[in-house]
Amino acid sequence: AALRDGGLRVFDLLAARCVDSFVFARPALSVCFSPNGAFMMTSHSKGNSIQVWANKFLFDPSLSAPLLQPEPREPVRIDEPGEPEHEDDAKSSGSHSADEEGEGAKAQAAVVSAVPLAPDLLTLSDVPPQKWMATLHLDLVKERNKAIEPPKPLASAPFFLPTAHDGVTPRFAAPLESAQGDGERESLEEASRLLKGDRASAKCAQFQQMLRQAKYDEALTFLKAQTPSGVHLAIEELGPMAQGDLKELEAGLALFEHHLQKAHFADEVQAFLSIFLQAHGEEIAEDPSLRARSALLCQALERRWTSIDAQCNKVRCFLGML
Repeated sequence: AALRDGGLRVFDLLAARCVDSFVFARPALSVCFSPNGAFMMTSHSKGNSIQVWANKFLFDPSLSAPLLQPEPREPVRIDEPGEPEHEDDAKSSGSHSADEEGEGAKAQAAVVSAVPLAPDLLTLSDVPPQKWMATLHLDLVKERNKAIEPPKPLASAPFFLPTAHDGVTPRFAAPLESAQGDGERESLEEASRLLKGDRASAKCAQFQQMLRQAKYDEALTFLKAQTPSGVHLAIEELGPMAQGDLKELEAGLALFEHHLQKAHFADEVQAFLSIFLQAHGEEIAEDPSLRARSALLCQALERRWTSIDAQCNKVRCFLGML
């Protein structure tokens, strides 16, 4: 029996009693049972999906004899179909303070959503796959975007000397350098210094400082905010080849160990790890301590993906039974 308020009751007609009780965020429009009674399928308003629910008395070994179980007193709240969308903006928020609290709650929910639902699971990033794939295959992107022919020179434009007027008498204007003050000269020098690459060096130094201070969460946030070229530059500026030391490479491995244990942003972390190994693989192979730490990281990765593969196979078998 489906109710308008989102409730759903499952009854055993022969025993004349309620077996289970749910409350969905959106009311169920249609309900269908499998012939053997092992699964129940529901569809809900404002949704384009079909929810499949398993009979817990058949799949949970800890439960048996549903007729001997007491009738449910409180319904189980199910959030799978999603929260209902409010069509009336006036009812959804009454003041600006309520909007700010709602935005803060949404931001907090976004942070919590990066935590895996179970220890053996992982979460992916919230960025399109094209972004981290472009970061991982930057050389292919540059080759694809390379110009087919050299740019054609622009047509020569006429050159005019700047002139000014003293009353009605024209005269040549003074050079721009003489009209600039000390502040404008300093700004031009700063701009030229940034164009020469000091800005990128400052960003790389910021990333290295985060690794030395073991601020691994901030370091990952820094890499996520960079462009594909910025990610390659920040990672390649580590180690002896960039006038650094092996401690920076050790801190880089510790960065990936930290986020592998947290099991979040798996796709982006894997892309960054691939770039790191491509840039510093030879240096890591030459040092025994770094090589041993890389072996431990490899084992942790294998355990993680083996667990994920086993769970995917279980889900595949479950779907094959439908």
